[in-house]
Amino acid sequence: MSFDLSHLVGRELVWLLDFSFAGQAFYLSKDHESATIEGETFDYHPGLVWGGTLEDQIDLLSGSPSPNQVSLTLYLEGLADVPQLVADGHDLAAATGKLFVWARGSGERLLLIDGKVTDPQYGAKDQPVTLGLEEAPFDDTALFPDAQARVDSKTWSTAREDLELERYPWIFGYPGLDTKPASPALWVATDKLLIAGHPVTTDLGSNVTVHNRSTTTSQALAVAVEADGEGRNVTTVDISGMSGVNAEDDEYWVEWASDSAGGVATHDGEVCRGAGDVLRFMMEQSDVRWDRGRLAAIVPGLNFYRIDAAVIAEPDRRIAPLEWIAENLVPILPISARQGAEGMYWALFRYDATAADAIAAIDIDRAQGSRDGAVSYSSRDQIANEFRLAYSLFGPTGRHNRSYILTGDDETLNREPPIYGGPESTNAATNAATRISRARFGYLPREFKTDVVYDMITAGRVCHWLAAAYALPSRTIAYTVEQRFGHLVPGDVVTLTDSEIAASSLPCLVDSVTWSEQGSLGLVLRAIDNPARETF
Repeated sequence: MSFDLSHLVGRELVWLLDFSFAGQAFYLSKDHESATIEGETFDYHPGLVWGGTLEDQIDLLSGSPSPNQVSLTLYLEGLADVPQLVADGHDLAAATGKLFVWARGSGERLLLIDGKVTDPQYGAKDQPVTLGLEEAPFDDTALFPDAQARVDSKTWSTAREDLELERYPWIFGYPGLDTKPASPALWVATDKLLIAGHPVTTDLGSNVTVHNRSTTTSQALAVAVEADGEGRNVTTVDISGMSGVNAEDDEYWVEWASDSAGGVATHDGEVCRGAGDVLRFMMEQSDVRWDRGRLAAIVPGLNFYRIDAAVIAEPDRRIAPLEWIAENLVPILPISARQGAEGMYWALFRYDATAADAIAAIDIDRAQGSRDGAVSYSSRDQIANEFRLAYSLFGPTGRHNRSYILTGDDETLNREPPIYGGPESTNAATNAATRISRARFGYLPREFKTDVVYDMITAGRVCHWLAAAYALPSRTIAYTVEQRFGHLVPGDVVTLTDSEIAASSLPCLVDSVTWSEQGSLGLVLRAIDNPARETF
């Protein structure tokens, strides 16, 4: 939902509706308009009234976007006999619509809602139709992995009976990360274990460590890529030379090392380990409409977070990709789900943004807008100043045996000093945001856990952005601004100058953009405070 800034300056904004009903397209606006869009001319008939507002708001750190919705009144007299069309079997509730804003005289229009009709009402043919228009919901009907990626009589005819219908594991990065068993290995044939339902990457080496939990022995073994009975390329290891193998019903687990074979590959052939690459991989498994360009733009920033995980579906329930993202990535990454003209995308929470990152400067002192009320604070209930993240999942027990603590509390630091390395350790650290919060609000701990992180640096980064989001209350300010700022979307970084509230080039995030039928534009800005400059 972006707009070329040149189209907004000095032009009148016009609302256009493309309404589809009974196999026909109706083009409606408040007044008659002839709009030429990308070389094609459309005649919009008078008949669109809504008289309200349309708010595009970001749900901070949310895994599902809020639907955009608006209530409309349509005058279709002379264009369609709605009661007769309904009597002929056409369902008004099945109608769809696209609501645009158009800068009169420009050749482009901005799509605000592409959705379905809700709660329609009609009367006589000369009476208006009232209805709601809401974005289509993001129902991910795809399931992961492929239904045939499992152990059965066709894929592995000699597999152990107790593995019947078990799903193949999918590997990201290096679960276990040199220290522990993390993903199960499936005994699919004599002296052969299946360790991944896909070819692994072997740029750095070709081994994994296999642990026999029944005999407490382990050994580094070479990986091999071969086809199962259905022709799917999978990764296996040969355990014929492994010591301590007593029976085919032993329990086997795999430890993946960062200097050897890794999980599924990215499009570039590298190990898919960066959180941005993992997010993109899972979006590619979904069937929702999503904005590939916007996601590509944030992949490099998200790749600073390392994901090491074994994704394993239950025999009787495969995984919805968006559900997996919401459960495993959204809680540990600074992202929010959004809806745009090109489909679903993910917006970064730019908690570290500075004035240099701003794409617009809003100067209230220069009459570019007016403040709508007082500065507001976020709820105190959200504040925390000690963040405990349990990570490094031990596969056989399902327990986490590492933790990272970011705290502003001296007692916690003294009680749990940093211990680096080893299969079980706690790393405690502090920063300005947590210490300021501890001094102002008292001791407020919050605990989290993740099954997809084994890397201590990533655990630390997760805690630090959580502190940026929750250690101190945030301030929001609402403004009505010039329409030139209509190119902004929630999540954008701007600067604010408003001497009445002592704001001078203050970095802010756009929380919401509100359009009205009259053409006014409202913004809610969230101030980005730098706690390092504050005193206790």
